[in-house]
Amino acid sequence: MTELSFPASVPTLTGGPVHLIASDIDGTILSYTHTQSGTVSARTVEAFQAAQSAGVRVVLVTGRPVRWLKHISETLGALGTVIASNGAVIYDLAGDRLIHEAALNAEALFSVKDMISQIDPRASFAAETLQHVHMEEPFIAGSLFFEEDRRRAAGVTEEDLRLGPLDETLERDGLTHAVRTPGSDVTSAHVTDRVVKLLCKTNTMAPDEFLGRVQEKVGNLLTVTHSAPGVSLLELSARGVNKAAGLARYAASHQIDRERVVAFGDMPNDIEMLRWAGTSWAVGSAHPEARSAANHTAASCDEDGVAQVIEKLLAGEL
Repeated sequence: MTELSFPASVPTLTGGPVHLIASDIDGTILSYTHTQSGTVSARTVEAFQAAQSAGVRVVLVTGRPVRWLKHISETLGALGTVIASNGAVIYDLAGDRLIHEAALNAEALFSVKDMISQIDPRASFAAETLQHVHMEEPFIAGSLFFEEDRRRAAGVTEEDLRLGPLDETLERDGLTHAVRTPGSDVTSAHVTDRVVKLLCKTNTMAPDEFLGRVQEKVGNLLTVTHSAPGVSLLELSARGVNKAAGLARYAASHQIDRERVVAFGDMPNDIEMLRWAGTSWAVGSAHPEARSAANHTAASCDEDGVAQVIEKLLAGEL
């Protein structure tokens, strides 16, 4: 791969210069206690801005939907492209423009929903699209969507929200024909509101147990992961979609080799990205599987672990 030219001031690691920093948000640079407020520490803001000033691209790679990213991106001075919904969406915030979307096949979505309900009849569901959040009533209880003032504070309007069983709000009965993907011989059925992430939640088993049982049952149909510590909440994407796939697509579009990428994360939905990047750090507060996937371990999120690494990187100490 032919790489673009970069300023001479670009920081280096053993083996060559760093051209791209890719970071998860929640639990990595944003403490879980500040998830709703979106308050990033001043030290982290300064580190990210210093990296950009040194000629390093910065991209946020997150499970969050696009609608939750503008404020945090502006704070970090990185307003531009973000990789959202666990790699299913690549979006240009500055230009308000969709670059790439990997929607779930609707037939697979509803088949998986039925199979998860067989595993746990008490499981509840939600679905993310670029335009809306579809939520079943049991899923919404206890979440920030339960109270109207909390929804508004998170930037979610009543127009964004679709409440009710997913079979109804996503119009399962309307799946009567297949749609041919442009430039492909593959046909795939989609509901009108294209889902980029299916979510399911339970109170009957621990997060890792729930993840394991669902992966075993439906892992051949959709990508299954989770990112919320202590909560049995699973996130499902189209088959083959994950943060690494989204990041690889973004890096290729800028002619950046994976060896020139530094990645940060903390949860199972970061594992593929941490393994893909040339150099990766899991914060000290990370899930054990994320720590195992990374090359290095940084200080915890609450200790500004990512900022500490970036500071050392820019100072030539790594």
